[in-house]
Amino acid sequence: MSVFEIKDVSYSYDKSKRILTAVNAVFETGKMYAILGVSGSGKSTLLSLLGGLDVPQKGEILFDGVDISEHTLEYHRRDHVSLIFQSYNLIDYMTPVENVKLTAKQDALLVLKHLGLTEDEAKRNVMKLSGGQQ
Repeated sequence: MSVFEIKDVSYSYDKSKRILTAVNAVFETGKMYAILGVSGSGKSTLLSLLGGLDVPQKGEILFDGVDISEHTLEYHRRDHVSLIFQSYNLIDYMTPVENVKLTAKQDALLVLKHLGLTEDEAKRNVMKLSGGQQ
């Protein structure tokens, strides 16, 4: 059973810089996939489209058989996907607790403890944490 399906997806940053052209793929539940390619080939763009961070100029992205644009992209991001960014996207003048409070419905300190941070680390400025902790 497919969890994601990409149908004839095309994307470009401007008319001269086409990134994806009529891409088709099926991602099945329970299987692991790697997206490989040279720098600039569209790997991150494809992940952004799957995650609902952007929309294709042509084609469809289906999650469980439904086009992700049928509801809202916010709904898709909130209820269907999780994204881990290459850059941490943390607000650098805040603590981990303050960053998590911006989005989590649960107690931020409990979330961070579950992820392995101590209370001291969770209240430290994010720039004073190791990359793994960030």
